[in-house]
Amino acid sequence: MITMSKSRYILSDKANCMYCYKCLRNCPVKAISFKEGESFVIEEECVLCGTCVNICPQNAKQYRNDVEKFLSLVRKPFILSIAPSFYAYFKEPFKVLSLLKQLGCVYISETSIGAEYVSEEYAKIFAQSNKPLITTACPVVVELVEKYFPEYADYLFKVKSPASVHAEFLKDMFGNLPKVFVSPCIAKKKELEDVFDAVLTFEELENGLEKIFYGSNNTTKGIATLLENMPETYPDPPHPSRARFYPSSRGVVDSAAAYVGENFPYYVLEGAENIINFFKTFNGFNEKIFIEASACVGGCINGPTMKKEDNILLRRSRLQNAIRILEKLNVKKFDRFSVPVDLKRTLKIRKVEYNIPESEIERIFAEMGKTNPEKILDCTGCGYETCRDKAIAVAVGKAEKEMCFAYLVEKVSSVSNLVVEETPNAIVIFKDSKILYINNSARILFANYPEDMIISICQRAKESSNRIHELYINSRKVYLYPKVFALPDDGGIVVLFVDLTEMVQQREHMNELRRRTIEKIDEVLNEQMKLAQDIASLLGESIAETKSRFAEFKKFLGEENVDN
Repeated sequence: MITMSKSRYILSDKANCMYCYKCLRNCPVKAISFKEGESFVIEEECVLCGTCVNICPQNAKQYRNDVEKFLSLVRKPFILSIAPSFYAYFKEPFKVLSLLKQLGCVYISETSIGAEYVSEEYAKIFAQSNKPLITTACPVVVELVEKYFPEYADYLFKVKSPASVHAEFLKDMFGNLPKVFVSPCIAKKKELEDVFDAVLTFEELENGLEKIFYGSNNTTKGIATLLENMPETYPDPPHPSRARFYPSSRGVVDSAAAYVGENFPYYVLEGAENIINFFKTFNGFNEKIFIEASACVGGCINGPTMKKEDNILLRRSRLQNAIRILEKLNVKKFDRFSVPVDLKRTLKIRKVEYNIPESEIERIFAEMGKTNPEKILDCTGCGYETCRDKAIAVAVGKAEKEMCFAYLVEKVSSVSNLVVEETPNAIVIFKDSKILYINNSARILFANYPEDMIISICQRAKESSNRIHELYINSRKVYLYPKVFALPDDGGIVVLFVDLTEMVQQREHMNELRRRTIEKIDEVLNEQMKLAQDIASLLGESIAETKSRFAEFKKFLGEENVDN
């Protein structure tokens, strides 16, 4: 049994997590623990594809923010490695490079330089092979093989990623000068943390620039205003020949073709789920073929932290336009042998495997009432593909039996079971226009409400189940978060209302307290200002009167001197 520690790269916000299991349902390797009211990503199982970050409706999953590392390096000399998808992310990428030059970046180099090394090495290895070989530019693909399919490790190119190779290239040229790498990939944070001083996503870079130029309290303006009058700066030489297309579909293949030749067997394999299914059915296939593998469908230009509002075709168009501009420049091309680097990759096999006795699985099934095949539904409602997978997760301590909706319904239907009946969460089961079950909390919540009105509220909750609902029930304002699911075989709809009223009211109370405090501070300041003005006024009058008296006394003394 492996250790289950919290991921250092994908962080969980306990306060935001609503136990909807959406992250678990969409995680390709089920590397998420739900236990005792807390959810977290399991580092030993996670492949860092970023799916949970993008899929969570409550923003309860976030990748680690390394902007402060970047801020500690700027205003001093540093060098920058930009992944080619940089040109797809930014509308005006060459102006962004000008900003970075202003912040102390002494050398901007394209990660594609590393890709040129890698492509040639791929070609050499492939020429001598007689079996399928899978590219290793994508760190998620490597993580998948190391953790879940180590039996196919020999089918991977034993070649470092372009970014790792580029780090060696830059170190040879600049020694220990701080190095920053930017890309759209979360997995790069783990892969490159020992070879770059800061590993950022493009959105982190953008946020960092906003903090620098707008201040830490205002990062909502965006960098468009900064770029208006900014000149364009291009990456420093040498420049890659063909590898700038690496981040798009077939980009690795096209780059390798410069060394392999145009006509060679290849296949483009994209998407973590597709890669997993590929490995599950891979056994026995042994024809020579070059397999370009990427965890992101569409390649890195569709990476997990690219701007969601930008269509992938727009990103590809930006990439192509930038490449056309760069190819028109009369610049020095990359010389393969100018800087020697070590291209060999060593895989770190650490297979995720649970050896749970069959007797333990049967025991958990018995506790959940799954004592016959008809109860093994494999409905995926809990997030796991099969009831057996769920039972294994319970056995190793990363899931709870209560995550099984069918099990909960079984408990609800049992008169002897008071746990669900007395839960503070209101539970209603209905079908069409009839309530099949309503627990004690729901009866109290909807006291005096007719059946059709309760069903109407449940229907509204079903239509928008991923938000908090503000309702007036029995003349009382309540805040309810619904969890909705359908019972198998058209058995009805279950709505579980989590009452967040106290939490929301407490938040509103704190906001009101803050508002009143600010008003009181303003009031005290105004009174102090008025007091200061009154004192100043009194002092002015006193000085004027004293001056007048002195004048009269002086005049009097003057007249006496004349008389004498």
